[in-house]
Amino acid sequence: MKMLSVWLLGIFILFIAACGNNESKPSQSTETKIYPDQESWNTTVLITKDGKTVGVLRAGHVQKFSRENLTLLEDSIQVDFYDGQGNHKSVLTAQGGRINDITQDMEAYGNVVVVSDSGITLYTDTLKWDNKAEKIYSEIPIMLTTEENDTLYGDSFKSSPDLMNYEIVNPHGRSSKKINLE
Repeated sequence: MKMLSVWLLGIFILFIAACGNNESKPSQSTETKIYPDQESWNTTVLITKDGKTVGVLRAGHVQKFSRENLTLLEDSIQVDFYDGQGNHKSVLTAQGGRINDITQDMEAYGNVVVVSDSGITLYTDTLKWDNKAEKIYSEIPIMLTTEENDTLYGDSFKSSPDLMNYEIVNPHGRSSKKINLE
């Protein structure tokens, strides 16, 4: 009788264990993936003002997020800047960027280089475009080189897109220009 009781108890325990809930519950992620409304590859965008071309933007991958009023630029970007008469003034290259679709302000990031047609080159990691002021600026350190082999460094920078009228905060560096101290 004892053997039958132990055997029935063992079967009962196996039955209870087999009835357990082995269903895996779907993971509940608090993050929701946001997908772009529009997406394109190897894109060229003409930037105009008052019917005149002021820039040409090229990007390997573009994603537009309408709800966030944001456009992301990836896979290397290039922006050619033009003056009001349509003359090429400079070219910006970077790894990526973002555009505020409301203000049309832009931020370029990752090995940003701006080369002006006048021979000035700007290097930084992040550069912004203020569309209303029509100025480029960096709030982080920059390096600027000139045709005359001058190299300037600074804590921040502001300029026209052609790099002709620039301001550097805390400038330092080396210059080959001679200064008359008399």
